[in-house]
Amino acid sequence: MAMALVSRAQVPTEPFAWPKVDAGLETAATPQPVFVRMRDQLFAIGGEYERFAADEATTPRSRLRAMVLPQLHRRSDDSWTRVQPLVDDLTAAGHLHSVQRFWIINGFAADADGVAVRRLLAHEAVAFVHRQTQPGGTQQQLDRRAPRWLEQRVADEAAALALLERRGDETAFAAEGLTVPWNLQAVSAPAAWGLGAHGQGVVIALLDSGVLPMAALVHALWRNPGERPNGVDDDDNGFVDDLFGWDFGGDTRFVVGDGARSHGTMCGGILAGRPWGEPQTVTGVAPRAQLMVLRGMGSLRAYEYAAQMGADVLSMSYMWTNVELGSYRAVFRTAHEHLAACGVVAVGGAGNFARTAPAGRQITLPKDIPCVIAASGIGRNGEIPAFSSRGPCTWDDVPFFHDYPAAAPLLKPDVAGCSAGFPVWHRAVVEQPAEVVWQDDAGFGLIVGPQGNSFAGPHAGGVVALMLSVQPELTPWRVQRLLAASCVDRGAPGPDPVWGAGLLQADLAVAAAKAAVVE
Repeated sequence: MAMALVSRAQVPTEPFAWPKVDAGLETAATPQPVFVRMRDQLFAIGGEYERFAADEATTPRSRLRAMVLPQLHRRSDDSWTRVQPLVDDLTAAGHLHSVQRFWIINGFAADADGVAVRRLLAHEAVAFVHRQTQPGGTQQQLDRRAPRWLEQRVADEAAALALLERRGDETAFAAEGLTVPWNLQAVSAPAAWGLGAHGQGVVIALLDSGVLPMAALVHALWRNPGERPNGVDDDDNGFVDDLFGWDFGGDTRFVVGDGARSHGTMCGGILAGRPWGEPQTVTGVAPRAQLMVLRGMGSLRAYEYAAQMGADVLSMSYMWTNVELGSYRAVFRTAHEHLAACGVVAVGGAGNFARTAPAGRQITLPKDIPCVIAASGIGRNGEIPAFSSRGPCTWDDVPFFHDYPAAAPLLKPDVAGCSAGFPVWHRAVVEQPAEVVWQDDAGFGLIVGPQGNSFAGPHAGGVVALMLSVQPELTPWRVQRLLAASCVDRGAPGPDPVWGAGLLQADLAVAAAKAAVVE
């Protein structure tokens, strides 16, 4: 069943009709983490993204990226030129600290006291001062990596480079003779491979915890073509030796290597894991896609890197539930709308909060954003587990949007994948009980046991990669519609708040992508 863009409630045409600041910031005696939103945005208010998508329905994705990226940079630079003198004065006077600029949404993060907030609000280029309410830090805060952590990551990166040197050129993918787990069969990945869709040419930005230096994942790594491991920023993108991505949490180059329980390794293996093991087992929905690995869940800088460096898909494993995010939700929704306009399809799991969050607040930022594809998941029994977050979602109390009220909410999740009971690449010994299917001499291998909708999201991301491998010019909004329309309906008839549009069917999605007309 096709799922057209949901019509929204009427929104004000004046984007600044609401209070311009979150309560308490104007009178703060001590610096508070804030995000200063500028007026000049590509999509300033709700409805503009949807109108843009309708106007650019069949425009090639590459043309959109070439058009939108310079616009976002220009708007940011122009606004910064206007506000920088004030920022410099406030910084020199000690009222503003730790300023971090952004362009994926035109604005900057900082620590600001009440004096700074009041003076910023009076500036004609400023639209809103949000309180940063994200858990685990702020946009301008870094998590300094310990020397021991850095030493281990140096060794992990060296191991990955050694594996890549021995790999040689990757041959065309062939499924014959491989073990294909049930979850890939459930979403019809083998049938999609038979249509020539293997994820070839598609870059998936994996915004997660990093990946372990094991062959099944290292051979899937995206390699920055403009960078060499020489301590120099060869491609002049602001990041030194960003060979495989970047660690935005600690501001380091190290994205290979992880702790005892590597969430990123498991998700990366579902997205694009290469055949490995005895017997040879394929775990990747898109076994020829590449993984651009990013650390720093919730980092807007990671979003910018993914767009600027050519990612096609953004796979996210973070979600902020049981946190009162308030107006800060608007920052991320605008950022994701801009990211989509740059040609990046954002996906992720719908969450595991059915037992711990109230109805209507179980799927939260960023999976509650309309242009982000949220996936619930099934177990091997074919049923949605009890922990799986249910929709719908509302946005009527968020400045700049004020849509999707309780009477006409946003349907979430969007689709369903698989969430438990299948093998994933990892260390053979993990903290929680798991069945070890196979392991190598280094202790890496296939395990069965971890569960959660974090693993449903990569199924959706993998199917999107298959679609883009046969029709690279599809825009994110068309991908989203075709993906939902190709699902097999499950649960209540039609889209519902448990299954979304239904269970992913990669072959039908790929066939729809092949048939889609692009200018």
